[in-house]
Amino acid sequence: MSWMNDLYVIYQKLDANSCEEVKNDILKAQIDGCTRGGIYFLVLQQLLHIKREKAPVYELIKVEVESFIHYSSRPYLLSA
Repeated sequence: MSWMNDLYVIYQKLDANSCEEVKNDILKAQIDGCTRGGIYFLVLQQLLHIKREKAPVYELIKVEVESFIHYSSRPYLLSA
């Protein structure tokens, strides 16, 4: 599964659980990124913030966030 697929599932789960503010923060990071790697790292920052600061929301998307984070350890996968 690619990190973009993980991100898509994260958005679906946030929508289903009325987490609009968190979704908008991630979307803003995605829009601010100008390259695939740039998008990845800006979104990664948001997801790490959610992991640290918003535990209930993190629990909703934990599997996808951890999968998303895993891609940073294998940079060649970022282009996939």
